[in-house]
Amino acid sequence: MIPISEINPAASLPEAFGQLNLSWAKYLISIGALCGMTTTLLGSLFALPRCMYAMASDGLLFSCFGKINPTTQVPLLNLVVSGVMSACLALVFDLAKLVEFMSIGTLLAYTIVSASVIILRYRPMERIHTTIRVPAVAGSPDDDDDDDEDVASQSSMDTSSPTSEMIEEVLAGRLKAQFRCLEPLLGRFEPGSVVSVAVMLFIFLSFAICVELKVSWTQLYTGTWWALIIYGFIIFAASTCVAVIAVHNQNTRGLIFKVPLVPFVPALGIFCNILLMVHLDTVTWVRFFVWVCIGMVVYFLYGIRNSKEGEVCSSYSILMTTSEAGKVPWGSFKATSGGKKSSKHSIFERFTGRSKPEDKKSIVEESENETSGYS
Repeated sequence: MIPISEINPAASLPEAFGQLNLSWAKYLISIGALCGMTTTLLGSLFALPRCMYAMASDGLLFSCFGKINPTTQVPLLNLVVSGVMSACLALVFDLAKLVEFMSIGTLLAYTIVSASVIILRYRPMERIHTTIRVPAVAGSPDDDDDDDEDVASQSSMDTSSPTSEMIEEVLAGRLKAQFRCLEPLLGRFEPGSVVSVAVMLFIFLSFAICVELKVSWTQLYTGTWWALIIYGFIIFAASTCVAVIAVHNQNTRGLIFKVPLVPFVPALGIFCNILLMVHLDTVTWVRFFVWVCIGMVVYFLYGIRNSKEGEVCSSYSILMTTSEAGKVPWGSFKATSGGKKSSKHSIFERFTGRSKPEDKKSIVEESENETSGYS
């Protein structure tokens, strides 16, 4: 439309139409851009308060952000806080800086999602063994002997049947049959823990590769021996991490939509996101680390002590409030822990998928203990 030397970087497309004496197109494009930016800001203001509400409900943020206004039925405090903070950021920072700051946050979120896809695909599902309280049938022979007692027969219900899905659940996170030769090296750990560590190493090595590409591109292009050796070693280590992940069995039970070619597609997504993040401005990284430090302070001082992620609860009590979770009404599911208090897992156990020794008790033993208790 116009020579590249005459392009206005601030508003290239509207100015291009303006230089062609198409004023109507210039103003139409400007109005469309303003409407798009306004829609994006309003959409963000709708999502952010609800994200704060979800985090507060999980115990990661202060409980005041988890309250709903009884009149409007919306998290009113979250709307006020997020709106004021967004307005302050828009007032202090330039639009270009805000776009870069938003970009690094979005890319980091996509990186976490890609890593979570790999970790969850190879983490075995915890088997939920529950019991159902079934009332005794009226008129049965047992009623004649126990007229004054409340007798309830207990039946054990397993959530899975002995099918291929059950076999897949048992093998999830373990080495595949054709790679049993790696059992002495990788088979000593809990299922899924090797994959979690490999994902973390791959993220670190991908960051190192991207930094090497940005800093030492001239040495790599000219074939400097030390740059080639370092770069080759990092690529080999990152490829080894992906290979270690791929030799384990996956767990696709209960997934309606499955990401194809796991772990290769999520690993490629992690690398591309980190590559884009590395090329952002240094000041953006400084602001990002300051914001992350603020979030870590809130998490380690409040969220880690009040988080509900580590609570082991049954499939029924999760639908009840905390005060009602301890009660077991008729017809409800209850855990077979013998009335013990729900335990919490440490940070390392949550990440690697390791469970406490008492969680490894087999279902057969639990069923036998329950049977012997009522016999």
